[in-house]
Amino acid sequence: MTRLNRRQTFAMLGATALTACAPAIPLAQLGEDPFEGGIGGTGIVGLMTGTGSVLVNGLRVELPDQVRVFFDGAQGSATRLVPGMGLSMVARTRLDRFEAVRIDVDTPLVGHLRRHGSGFAVNGTRVHLATAASLVGRRVSVHGIWRPDGSVQSNLTHATQTTQDRVAGVLVGSATSGWSIGQTPLVTDAAARLTAGQFAVAQGTFDGTTLVTTSVQMGRFREGGGTLRQLSVEGFLEPIDSAPGFRVSGLGHSFDQRLALSPFATHRAVYFGPYDGRFRAQRAVVLPNGTAQRTALLTPTEGARTAAGLSGPTAQRVQRR
Repeated sequence: MTRLNRRQTFAMLGATALTACAPAIPLAQLGEDPFEGGIGGTGIVGLMTGTGSVLVNGLRVELPDQVRVFFDGAQGSATRLVPGMGLSMVARTRLDRFEAVRIDVDTPLVGHLRRHGSGFAVNGTRVHLATAASLVGRRVSVHGIWRPDGSVQSNLTHATQTTQDRVAGVLVGSATSGWSIGQTPLVTDAAARLTAGQFAVAQGTFDGTTLVTTSVQMGRFREGGGTLRQLSVEGFLEPIDSAPGFRVSGLGHSFDQRLALSPFATHRAVYFGPYDGRFRAQRAVVLPNGTAQRTALLTPTEGARTAAGLSGPTAQRVQRR
């Protein structure tokens, strides 16, 4: 992956205590800043946990008047942002604060909610919901994170008037074997230039078996984001054949090939570190899957830029092999 700039895009991207992980690094050794160094442009990918600015991944990000916000590709007002939405944000530091430059909300699934065995599915992709009886048969937007098995763990599902079906996640397959995102097979234009392992947004009509696409857009951060030098990414890991053996489920990710990520293989976590064409994650904070517990861990105190849970005994050093 090359360094991100204005004209380029890149693919990005419940657990209990981290019992299999390396010991937590004491606060004095790990430092108070989760990024451990100078902040250039910062890419933040995660679920919004609170308002009063925007709280995401344990970071408090201010919304200046000039911030641009896009909902599934259409520009809209920042007032539409609500907890539970998945955000891809480009931020910068200004006067020791994070300020958002651009925010993209790429909904993982949009379509009719159907019963699927003992659970639910949208566009053929299983959705983990606590309850959704009142929404079955209706068109919904599903916000959440992708799990390693290609299903979506929903944190926010609501009815929508959007008419096109949609799936946004890592593109897998080939022109020969066929393409899919999550558990949704795609029918695409044979001339489309698609890249396996990259984040993609596919729109079209789900015919009960496949999503017959009218468009497939590659890449997560869009034009105007600037150059990224730091990343914060929330998600589950899924195994891949190339080093370091993992990527973030549904988001992709070019991790530094020397990272030892196997201690985090079964956990939901948020990762922090520099980006130089590869994500050199330096720390990880394992997250509970329960919304209330996760929100409590990732909420900064009033006036603080970062949550206390991003450092000290709850943070884990990502080791190198």
